[in-house]
Amino acid sequence: MRGAAKNQEHVQFRDSFGFPTDPFPTLLAGAVTPFAFWFEDDPLDGCIRFPTERECERLMGLPEGWTKYGADGEKILPANRYKALGNAIALPCADYIMAGIAEALNYAGK
Repeated sequence: MRGAAKNQEHVQFRDSFGFPTDPFPTLLAGAVTPFAFWFEDDPLDGCIRFPTERECERLMGLPEGWTKYGADGEKILPANRYKALGNAIALPCADYIMAGIAEALNYAGK
């Protein structure tokens, strides 16, 4: 899948996802590029594009520009921003899990 995305081989990329009933494959991490996705509005001639850092921040539930600057005020390189976002947990998921834990603890304490 990653090689097909890198080489812009649209048909191979589309076919690498398997059947609609199959579980979604794991996206492989790499130092070369972040993940890509396929535009479903034009499956035969669609295009592959990489999400921007801003879009990745939004997907993770972070405010725009959250990873743009380091603690020293210097701009962070895009590759490092992608790496940080890829190693993070999505905030909505963390909120949901923590709310469930708090609910269980409150229920157990009664």
